[in-house]
Amino acid sequence: MFEKLESPKEFSPFKDLSKKIGGLREGDLVGIVVTDQLSHAYFLHLAVSSFPGFSYYLDLSSRLSMDVLSSLGGDPGRIFFGRVYTMGDIISSIKYVSENSLFVVGSLNALDPRKEDILALKSEISEKTLYGMVLIEEQNLNELNLPGEIRRLLIVPEVFEQILVGRISYYRGKYKLTVTVLRAYPDKLSSLGDHEFTVDEEVKKILFPNREGQQSQ
Repeated sequence: MFEKLESPKEFSPFKDLSKKIGGLREGDLVGIVVTDQLSHAYFLHLAVSSFPGFSYYLDLSSRLSMDVLSSLGGDPGRIFFGRVYTMGDIISSIKYVSENSLFVVGSLNALDPRKEDILALKSEISEKTLYGMVLIEEQNLNELNLPGEIRRLLIVPEVFEQILVGRISYYRGKYKLTVTVLRAYPDKLSSLGDHEFTVDEEVKKILFPNREGQQSQ
């Protein structure tokens, strides 16, 4: 039950954002809610393309592109996708996942999870020292009540070490990522609140994954 406090390994997939909030630590779970499809593609592809080990991605349908992964420097051969339809599918799949891997769950809210499901998910991620990520796209997010929306979507926000709300917009010729940090590590509490980052380079690789498309911009 008890563990000795140690300095855990970290995974920092989101460049300037990761520098601000700190990397995701082994055995921990980050919850990311996005409001648009481009933001979803950004967080998903950056995470799995930059992870140095194996990545496992579960969703109702795959939202990964091999071309985008390659354009971001990822190795599609280290990434595995599984189609799931119930929370039971997700929990049972973890026994096939290598330890210390990246474990991404998409469309969690569509699977109608219960409190017990979220607790079981966190327990399994901690037990196998995975880097856990839950990614949800909610285009009708009520920005005026983010704490309530997070509890509706993530069910038990207390089990997440990091909770982010992300949106990407296009302004004056640049793509901007705006992130609201709602939960952070104890040594990164200064990162709570709203932040804006320029993500032009990464977004253009997502939108135009072939070199010709990038050069024409």
